[in-house]
Amino acid sequence: MPKVIVLSAMALFTVAAAAHGKPVYKLDELSWPRIAALDRARTLFILPVGMLEQHGPHLPIAADTLGVTSEANGASQRVARALPHWNVVLMPTVHYGNSGANQMGDMPVHPGTYPVRQATLRAVVADIGGQVAQNGFKWIFVLNGHGAPSHNIALNEAADFVSETFGVTMLHLTGLFRADPAVQSAGEKLRAKFFTAAERESIGMDVHAGVGETSGLLALRPDLVDANYRSLPSLAGQSFEELRRIATEPGWRGYLSSPAKATAAYGRAFQEWWIQGFTDLML
Repeated sequence: MPKVIVLSAMALFTVAAAAHGKPVYKLDELSWPRIAALDRARTLFILPVGMLEQHGPHLPIAADTLGVTSEANGASQRVARALPHWNVVLMPTVHYGNSGANQMGDMPVHPGTYPVRQATLRAVVADIGGQVAQNGFKWIFVLNGHGAPSHNIALNEAADFVSETFGVTMLHLTGLFRADPAVQSAGEKLRAKFFTAAERESIGMDVHAGVGETSGLLALRPDLVDANYRSLPSLAGQSFEELRRIATEPGWRGYLSSPAKATAAYGRAFQEWWIQGFTDLML
């Protein structure tokens, strides 16, 4: 009988990267002499930052972490292929962030959310970036999977502090992603491809545990998506004021938008949009 070889997801990732040139280095798997030998001028570090927060009754609380880790893996591979004379170093994901969506519903403590203080997140990311910079490396990119304003401000401030203090470039790419007209135009075209105008209106602002994140998890980890997503009623809001009103209604179950409209196909395209956007911004 022919021998069957089963490869883990990480093994497949390493093989795929190696097949297209220099592999992506995983920082936690390198010895210190290998790190010390990396070209300081031609090495970039990628730091994913996630969150553990409630994502409705249907998604795992690590939805943000799972999403950004996948995006960091994909973007790092593409950057490594595009810059064959550079070293791309992928750092372990920071799993904890600031301010869960439950706070929109005036619930400061929630069994599905495990935040750290804004000052703590800012200090952790600044400390990590500072160590990279003090070791002589010049490029650090933060990829973030969580949308809370205070969380994003912490990452902006940490990146600015490291850049200004050590004379390097540390960028919070997700902030740039959300502000970049070309990236956002591609996102609008993507939504129009998968949903009619009427459907997009019924989805509303898709900011938390809705069609986008549910679709993403259906593509990445369908085993972690509860089948009850198909029966969840739409909670659509067209503004942050409307979303806040929905979240503060009695019995809010911790999601917005329309999870029932989610599909794995949209999830794959949604992830591709993030990966390509991050890649373009890094390059």
